[in-house]
Amino acid sequence: VAAVGNHKFDFALTPTVRDFIRAVSDALGMELSADDPEELLAQLGPIARIIGATLSNTANPTMLNAGYKHNVIPGAAEAMIDGRFLPGYEDELIKDIENLLPPGVVLEDVVNGIALEAPFEGPLIDAMGAAIRAEDPFGTPVPYTVSGGTDAKAFSTLGITCYGFLPLLLPPELDFSAMFHGVDERVPTSGLEFGARVMDRFVRSL
Repeated sequence: VAAVGNHKFDFALTPTVRDFIRAVSDALGMELSADDPEELLAQLGPIARIIGATLSNTANPTMLNAGYKHNVIPGAAEAMIDGRFLPGYEDELIKDIENLLPPGVVLEDVVNGIALEAPFEGPLIDAMGAAIRAEDPFGTPVPYTVSGGTDAKAFSTLGITCYGFLPLLLPPELDFSAMFHGVDERVPTSGLEFGARVMDRFVRSL
């Protein structure tokens, strides 16, 4: 279990992450590294916490279970692993985990999702950009991969292509990514008001 949790999976750039690097480089007027993940994350600053999990497969042991009584040696034990693979890298994740397991340990799927990518182009993307720039002339939509769960996985089975669009204007001193799912997670009301105006423009333009 520790071997899986401590394993560093290979660096991989999906098309969406490549597009993200290119778009952010253009927006900031600087060249982001597409070859060195450590350098790339250092260049990204606080948002590295969000982007880091999209540069490789990940696997985190989250649950352990064995035995039924404190003075009885368990006959078997199990560990739950939260494994997340990049689009197109499911086989690599399974193979890597299996190679880390000792003889006698069996890897089984409990929940198996899908990893999605969608092209960052078309009228919908153009409408997002126009809505943002109407409120922030320097605002630039960029594509990125979400490492968490998304309803897009379910909608994709119906042939629906989904895009996450969550406009939010945050002050530079707020380390928002460090607050995710924390007891003090928050955003300024001005940021929400900005997002509401952008979403209103976006929906009305469709």
